[in-house]
Amino acid sequence: MQHLQAYRAALPVGSARRVAVGRVRVPTEGVDAATRQRIEAFSAQRHARTLAPQGPRRTMFAPDVVGSTAQIIARLQADPLLQQVDELRVELPYELPEQDYRRILTTVIEDIAPALGRRAPAQAA
Repeated sequence: MQHLQAYRAALPVGSARRVAVGRVRVPTEGVDAATRQRIEAFSAQRHARTLAPQGPRRTMFAPDVVGSTAQIIARLQADPLLQQVDELRVELPYELPEQDYRRILTTVIEDIAPALGRRAPAQAA
């Protein structure tokens, strides 16, 4: 949060101050055991990237959260950074089948976002 505060303090007066945060959150309701195992394995192999800054910009990544919708909501509600940003971007893990992406996005739109007092951006016409 100190980085966010420093960033906002350094912005020129009147400049856009919107800030977004991205999180990989994968609800697992309705998946079979093999799918859950595949998703958990994918998340586990990505965990090392959360332990130290990555790349030339020294980007820090939050750990993925795989679990029930209730667990994901609780983790997001406890995330102090989420309370300081304008936008939550749900990031999707790579290499999942299309039906997994549809299930994740549907759960986010219908259950997770409303529980956080957020809404999906308006659809383009």
